[in-house]
Amino acid sequence: MESDSDILKDDLSLPSDGDYLEKLTNVTQIGESNNNLFFIFPALLAVILLLGLPTALKSNPFPDSGFFEIANNTAHSNFSTNILSETDLSTGIKDTVYTDKECWLELRIDQQVLYQHWRSGKTERYLISSGNKFLAKGIESRPGLFAIFSKEPRHESSQFNNAAMYYFMPFNMGIGFHALDGTGYYGTLGVRPVSHGCIRMRHEDVKKLFGECPLGTIVLAHRGYTARTVAFAPQDFKNPVEYSKDEFKKMLSENLVNVLEGNYYVKDRKFFVVDPKVIPVSGVYISYDRKIPEKQRLNKNTYIFKSNADNLSMSVINIKVSNDSDGKELADLIDSIFIDEKDIKKVETTDIFSDADLIKKYFHNPIGILPYFPPNKD
Repeated sequence: MESDSDILKDDLSLPSDGDYLEKLTNVTQIGESNNNLFFIFPALLAVILLLGLPTALKSNPFPDSGFFEIANNTAHSNFSTNILSETDLSTGIKDTVYTDKECWLELRIDQQVLYQHWRSGKTERYLISSGNKFLAKGIESRPGLFAIFSKEPRHESSQFNNAAMYYFMPFNMGIGFHALDGTGYYGTLGVRPVSHGCIRMRHEDVKKLFGECPLGTIVLAHRGYTARTVAFAPQDFKNPVEYSKDEFKKMLSENLVNVLEGNYYVKDRKFFVVDPKVIPVSGVYISYDRKIPEKQRLNKNTYIFKSNADNLSMSVINIKVSNDSDGKELADLIDSIFIDEKDIKKVETTDIFSDADLIKKYFHNPIGILPYFPPNKD
């Protein structure tokens, strides 16, 4: 007749007393490891909470402002809670300028295309031909943030033999959108720059824009890269105070320089509807010659969690624990969360600039100041 110990050995499929003891020890260690997880998981959460409550930063880091910042932040995950790194939070960051109009225009000089962006989210596309600097008296189209400052159903060029320009809408000094007599120039639209400076369009296209774009419509011209972009302010939003021209210029300058210096998240950001009358005919600087850094600095207590707390389980963390680890894996995990304070200490300040210097460097657009060619002499 078998003893109880023999029956237990058979159930565990152990051929000997030594193997039986080894198996029993392993079962005990597995149980202890599982118990350790229940202590480690709350401890990890406590450490993170001590660092600061998670902030729900999506593409709009200011959820209570009503403004939508333009960005394409993507989530990088060390584990399922998706803690975003400085690099992840810097993806697609631009200095967003806000308009209260129903549409704004994006002139892609590199594509020979004009995009009309609507508040509804609709975007319309028009073929254009921009300025060619290799023509006699030719001026290439320049990058910058502009605004339509005049509208004429029919304008006669003072420089080019009184050529008729239909539905003329200048935005950069004498440069504007318009159509010409006939349709022979349609073949170059969307293909290459062939004008002396203005933006040529089809009659029906520019006529449509003429009716839909009021004075003050923002025009963002660039060659594929710009540190600024344009978005719509909340419907019926009004600036809290009436800003002066110099205040508008300073705010636009500060917002841009903070992006360019990597201080988007650590400096106060100003939200306002830009007054188109503040935008000079030479345009506003868009940092066409200076790139946005790959990383924007974060305050040490800014961490992003995307997981729903109701769905948290032990499988979320997936920390391996063994008797000889002494918490090394947990320590490594927590250590990887911290942001290097050396970066924060390197924060540059614009306080060294006077307001005049700040505006001169980050508002004025010298490339938008165009040469003047006198009329042809008969």
